[in-house]
Amino acid sequence: MDKFWTIPNILSITRIVLIIPIINQLRNNTPESNLISFFLISFAYLTDFLDGFFARKLNMGSSIGKILDPVGDKLLAITVSAVLYINKKLPFYFFILILIRDLIISLGAMYAINVKGRILLPIFAGKLTTAVLGIVLSIYPLRYAEIFRDDGVLINILEVLRYYGTLISSLLLFISGILYAFYYFENFLNRKRLN
Repeated sequence: MDKFWTIPNILSITRIVLIIPIINQLRNNTPESNLISFFLISFAYLTDFLDGFFARKLNMGSSIGKILDPVGDKLLAITVSAVLYINKKLPFYFFILILIRDLIISLGAMYAINVKGRILLPIFAGKLTTAVLGIVLSIYPLRYAEIFRDDGVLINILEVLRYYGTLISSLLLFISGILYAFYYFENFLNRKRLN
């Protein structure tokens, strides 16, 4: 039986727990709370990198960790993007892409666990998308933190990063969503492979 209280699992749980203060700070929607949101979102996504790093380097991978990690990723991405959209800071299409892609992955993972008794492993495109998405989602509240309000150059840099980061993330969300759908089909739904 796997140990529950490992460093990677604690980091995944931390990411999930951080969602509450992130939502509160984003909902406050003040220059100060947006700066705090930036740091909280950045730290939450850093835990995503660190839990995988420690799981591999310290040989602390576990079945529960293979579930906690993606659950934390999906909850974080969906809730942060939802609140940013509600605050009129994030484009609707971007929120919908995040939501649909994460629903595809979550439904496929639930099917794999409940019907096939297997835990779905992430693919490289999914990991890359999560990393880029974490950077982009943290930039959104930073832009509204107004710490750069007197520096037009830095504001323009943030705007460019946010604009192109959103486009790149959107493309990655779309591609990884399709790749996950094919992955599920090939590994769990294709009758020829199952026979």
